[in-house]
Amino acid sequence: MTRTNSGVRGIHAVPIAIGIAVGIFMCHVAAPRLVTQLTGVDGTFRAERCAWGDFDSDGDRTMTCAGDFTASDGSFTLPEIKIDGVFDQRPDAPVAARVSGPSADHAVQMDVVGSLAPIGLGLTAFAFPAWALTAAVRDAADRRRRRRTGPPPTAGGNPDSWGPLPST
Repeated sequence: MTRTNSGVRGIHAVPIAIGIAVGIFMCHVAAPRLVTQLTGVDGTFRAERCAWGDFDSDGDRTMTCAGDFTASDGSFTLPEIKIDGVFDQRPDAPVAARVSGPSADHAVQMDVVGSLAPIGLGLTAFAFPAWALTAAVRDAADRRRRRRTGPPPTAGGNPDSWGPLPST
C-alpha cells in the first residue's frame, strides 16, 4: 500500500510553531556570542563584583561576574561590563575575553564549543518544521497537479451520462 500523503495535518501547527520559535531563540542567543568570539577585540576581564547564580547541568552553583575589560593593545577600557560565562569561584587573576568593540556592553569568554552547541540545538529544532512544511507543500502541489490532469467529473459516476438528465 502506498501512502497518499505525508500525514501532516493542522494539529501539527503547534509543534511546528514551537520548533521554529526554539530554533530562532537558540540561534538568536548564540550567534552574536559566536561572532564576538571569532571577530571581536582581544583583551582581559578583571572581575570586581561576582554573585552566585543558578546551578549548572552538574548541579554545582556557578558565579556570574561584572568588572572592567581592557583591550590587549590598550586602546580602550570598558568599566562595569558583564561577562557572558560562569565561574566556579571568583577569578582572582584577569580572564582572557573578547568584546565586539569599544561600545560593547558585555564581554565573552573564549568558548567556541559553548556557542556552537546552542546553534546546533537551534538547527535541530528547525528539523521537524522544515520536514513538515516541505511535506505539506509537496502534498498541496500533488493535489493541485491531480486536479489539473485528472478527468473531468461526471454526474453520477457514469461516463456515458450527459449530466443531470437520465440516460436511457
